[in-house]
Amino acid sequence: MTHYAILGGRRITRNITHYFLQLNHTVSCWARDRCSPLNTHPIAGATERLRATIRPASHVLLLVSDASIAKLLQRYPFLHHKTLVHCSGTVCIPSVAGAHPLMTFSHELYTQQQYQQIPFIVDAGHAFDELLPGLPNPHFHISAEEKPRYHALCVMAGNFSQVLWQAVVDRISAIGLPPSTLEPYLLQTVNNFVNNPDAALTGPLSRGDQNTIASNLKALAGDPLEPLYRAFLELYRSSQQDGKTGQVAL
Repeated sequence: MTHYAILGGRRITRNITHYFLQLNHTVSCWARDRCSPLNTHPIAGATERLRATIRPASHVLLLVSDASIAKLLQRYPFLHHKTLVHCSGTVCIPSVAGAHPLMTFSHELYTQQQYQQIPFIVDAGHAFDELLPGLPNPHFHISAEEKPRYHALCVMAGNFSQVLWQAVVDRISAIGLPPSTLEPYLLQTVNNFVNNPDAALTGPLSRGDQNTIASNLKALAGDPLEPLYRAFLELYRSSQQDGKTGQVAL
């Protein structure tokens, strides 16, 4: 088993720590905030705590914000005596390998099976088994040049969908329907996409129903969602160049 030192005080830190412990690895934790419950050595000052945290570890995970990674390395250069790994999906640092877990983390911890299904996107030129020994997760490599685009797409897929759903729930509530009304529909929509993404789309776009599309746009007039609806129509139309489904005229 590997001894990992995990630095940071975010949700990902708590989740990764929990997962590594499930795999019977030894873990010591450090957060800049002395009062953080994640700290293995909560009494001493930050530098002393950090030295004590990483001393028994062979691998150190930098689970701090993207902007803090370089600052942390500059402030504590002794970190370079260990195998360093950061988990940013967009940052590239020559002296530290990146292994990004493609997952969203909540305040609730997941099961070991859920953690083991998380794919890690690893900086090209680095072996996953050397960066995170003992992890059975699927892993894929990506070049430094592609990381910003990769992360932008992840943000759109995971976070923009949440923004849209939250906006829709607000409007559903405003017309007198409980938010739970949408739950079966949204869950099935996600399942359909996972099971068969090429055939998951339903509704007026997939049918080419111009009358319903026009009615939708009229109903959304003056709402910030109206230009978003048009933007998705344009995106859908451009995607039809691959010939998978019927054309939708705007």
